[in-house]
Amino acid sequence: MATLAPRPHALLALGRPRPRTLRTRAAAPRARGPTVPPQVARPRRVFLGLGAAFVDQLARMDSGSAPSRSFVAAARPRQGVSPVEQILKNVEWPDEFPFKAEDFSRFDESSDNLFYSAPRYVTHIDDQAIGALTKYYSEVLPPSNTPGVAILDMCSSWVSHYPPGYKQEKIVGMGMNEDELKRNPVLTEYVVQDLNVNPKLPFEDNTFDVITNVEMRRILKPTGLAIMR
Repeated sequence: MATLAPRPHALLALGRPRPRTLRTRAAAPRARGPTVPPQVARPRRVFLGLGAAFVDQLARMDSGSAPSRSFVAAARPRQGVSPVEQILKNVEWPDEFPFKAEDFSRFDESSDNLFYSAPRYVTHIDDQAIGALTKYYSEVLPPSNTPGVAILDMCSSWVSHYPPGYKQEKIVGMGMNEDELKRNPVLTEYVVQDLNVNPKLPFEDNTFDVITNVEMRRILKPTGLAIMR
């Protein structure tokens, strides 16, 4: 596809101001006013820098040194395709796994049981995040009281952030503190287990329709849904 090259005099006009304008401003009397703080003037310098980069890109396109695709195509994603989808479409994976085992070590390798030994009854996300999560659950979870539906709430505690009044025949909570799990009103049953010590989940294959939070796949039904939060 042919790309329209900018006219040389248009680039010149973008690159520097017209002398006539400079003479007019120089002749005008200067009114004394408050000094503009540096932090106020800084955005203008940023804007000019962006303008220079844009002009440089146009000049490269005109000279043929830039890639054949147009500047607009490079700066904007294709309509109907998300930026994330475009990035993942042409991923160049490294030949070898770039991380070592020690890269996955925790800052504190002590047992999680020390932290979860006492109930805390706190939420780890703010109210806006809770609202967004509840709204998402209302859109993707099976309707309340759907026959035969089983849900597993992994890493659960005293609250699951499901829509108000949400119920199913089987909603299992898995967590680290029994007192917190007992207080969760949405759960029909619960399991206390430290997955760092025993990562194997105590459920049969193809058990759940939805899991919220190679083990999850094993116990999830073939058409089930796993939600990470």
